Amino acid sequence: MLAAPLWGWIADRVDYRAMLRAALVILALVTAPIGLVGLPELYALRLVAGTAAAAIIPLGLLCASFAASGRADQARRFTWLTAFVFLGDLTGPLVAEVSAAILPRAPLMILALGIGAVGAALCAVRLPRWCAPCIDGGDLPAPTLGATLILLFVTIVAGGGLAAMHVNLLLTRSAISLSREEIAWMLSLCGLGMLAAQIFHGRLDWLVTMPRRLAGLTLGLLAAALFLFPVAASMAELSGIIVAAGWSSATLRLVTSFWISGAAAPSGLKLGFQHSAASTGQALAPLAIAIVAPGAQPLVLWGIGGLSLALIVSLPLAWRPPAIVKSSA
Repeated sequence: MLAAPLWGWIADRVDYRAMLRAALVILALVTAPIGLVGLPELYALRLVAGTAAAAIIPLGLLCASFAASGRADQARRFTWLTAFVFLGDLTGPLVAEVSAAILPRAPLMILALGIGAVGAALCAVRLPRWCAPCIDGGDLPAPTLGATLILLFVTIVAGGGLAAMHVNLLLTRSAISLSREEIAWMLSLCGLGMLAAQIFHGRLDWLVTMPRRLAGLTLGLLAAALFLFPVAASMAELSGIIVAAGWSSATLRLVTSFWISGAAAPSGLKLGFQHSAASTGQALAPLAIAIVAPGAQPLVLWGIGGLSLALIVSLPLAWRPPAIVKSSA
């Protein structure tokens, strides 16, 4: 949350390629000894790992911007990169389980070797160099400060709503009491919904042609999922709500990362802030659930749902009609 904007700011001024490769190598090095060290060292390793990981997604998206031949190509690259982020969320725990079964004394060693292999492969390929006017954005203006803030708030709400729902899965529910296996299934189902959203958007051009409508509909879907989650009375209802929440959160993250980065001159700093905003929502929502009185957890969900609906009203400020843009120019 804290390091991503810093890496984006640096990437706008120096060669981002060395930073991206170094981040992967560092992540591999600090992941390998986990299980072989004590608790204080574990905290230090996780802190360094989080700092290094904060560079990977923003700089990966920045690389995709530099490699894109146009706005539509950039959208496709963002969509598939985000899809692989969620694929990593799904497969990472499974790879870690296999690694722990093979090397129980160093449970993440094999996972670390995999990360290191990816870093080595990235060193062997040619990445696009930094360039300011590398994308033909047409008549699209750069995101204003107000538009950037709205997109950041949308990112926070999207991450916070999903995180609050995940934490609530662990709490005792009056209508449905979930076992450990059922909770794991629900989390996997959410991940599948997030991955499916990226595949869906990869086949359409809505991200470029109708971003405001897409964001508005998705915020409404997220709000509906948050309002209905506490009153779900069956596993089928809960499964549908979880898939809808995963789908909407993943879509909103894609929309905000694509549009906050800019068109003609992609901004690593703004991509870093967008990644930080996603982490902020994931951190604040569980904290809010921990602070509220017992039995009041649904109020957190409903509050985030209300924020989602309120943000729909502000979306025209982020995506102004073309006529207004031309007249102001």
